[in-house]
Amino acid sequence: MAESEGRGEGGPQKDAMDVLQAWLDEYNRRVQPGIPLGSKGEAGGAQLRLQYRPAQDQVAMLHMVAVLRDGRPAIMVKRFEGPTPETAVAAGLWASTQLGRRPGA
Repeated sequence: MAESEGRGEGGPQKDAMDVLQAWLDEYNRRVQPGIPLGSKGEAGGAQLRLQYRPAQDQVAMLHMVAVLRDGRPAIMVKRFEGPTPETAVAAGLWASTQLGRRPGA
């Protein structure tokens, strides 16, 4: 976790994403599941996707977004499943909305 030192701003959102990433790394290390969970994040540490591929050209994911709600850090989570390109776009639009960004901006 010390790796985040000196990166500038990040605050509670970055801290929340560091916790989620550490959990994922520890889960895959300890459990060694038949279908390991993968992740993708976003610069600034606001988003993390846990995903696996149940079939070719299909993806299932839990998309997590670290946000501030009423001045407190929170993690919003939504499940997406379907064809890879469409599912990734839907997850990205949802995350943008959660982060207060305009979709497509």
